[in-house]
Amino acid sequence: MNPSIALIVFSSIAVTSCGFLASYFLFIKKEDRLKDLSLGLLFIAIAFRIAKSIFYYALPEISSIGVGLGFFGFSCIGPLALTYFNINYNKLTNLKPTTLLHLAVPIIGFIIILINSNAYAYNMYLLANVSLAAYLGFIANRFIIKSKATELSKWNNVLFYALVVLAAILVYQLLGENINAYAIGIGLSSLVIYFLFFYALQSPVVTKKVNTKALSPILLQKIKTAIEDDQIFKQPAISLAQFSEAIDTPTYLVSKATKSIYKKSFPEVINSFRIQTIKQKLSQPEFANEKIEDLAYDVGFNTASTFYNAFKKETAMSPRAYQKEIHEKVFSGN
Repeated sequence: MNPSIALIVFSSIAVTSCGFLASYFLFIKKEDRLKDLSLGLLFIAIAFRIAKSIFYYALPEISSIGVGLGFFGFSCIGPLALTYFNINYNKLTNLKPTTLLHLAVPIIGFIIILINSNAYAYNMYLLANVSLAAYLGFIANRFIIKSKATELSKWNNVLFYALVVLAAILVYQLLGENINAYAIGIGLSSLVIYFLFFYALQSPVVTKKVNTKALSPILLQKIKTAIEDDQIFKQPAISLAQFSEAIDTPTYLVSKATKSIYKKSFPEVINSFRIQTIKQKLSQPEFANEKIEDLAYDVGFNTASTFYNAFKKETAMSPRAYQKEIHEKVFSGN
């Protein structure tokens, strides 16, 4: 077989494997939606970048759309990797809207390449290399160096160093002076993808599915007691990790159990009980003149804005409007 054709087939299978991983995290795993979403999108971004190299190697006259999509995927690797590691190590259940600002460079760069018909493609890809290096440096300093020896950290370390190797290969490919260097870059990049694919298949952190049989009645009752009787939801800024540690139960089981009991995610359950407690107080005459923000702080809310948003989501009205409606019903005898 022609070596060029063999390389294209070898690399195309690698990109397909990347797509399989992405599909698994996006549509099948469904345990930690935010974490799985960021990881799935990360593998899609990698697939876009390597696919662009394959098309460029096979068809040097690749369109500006193809080059632009390759750049978009390439420049998204750093932001998506940072998002994934941030979610893992900080146990995040939602992201700030400002996270979307990390997509500014990928979007602007894509538009520049599209408008100028690849005239600035080399410079934009060089910028993507520098950006990825900066992101990886930040991730190393913030998360990798400080990580402890856990099963999760093993997978994260492998993923991080694989991204470092991939970044180095892509720098070599970009700065190479001939087609041979470009071909070597494609082959080595594909090897990184194969390594990640097979490591992921063997990593329990990646492939582990929650055993629903583990949700024993004793565990479910322990969680209900902690929330409903002990009112642990009143603890300010209580996180899933903190709650899990308090009842000595793995976080994935707590998350699964709260959805089984209350049909809501853990943060939604905590906020719901906080709101229910405030609603009870608002319906009592002795709290008629109480400052509503103080009631919110008493049940664990850290900010007034978070409380008001949660209350409106739960009741479809403001706290004061709810209190007024309840009192009017009492006075009217209804």
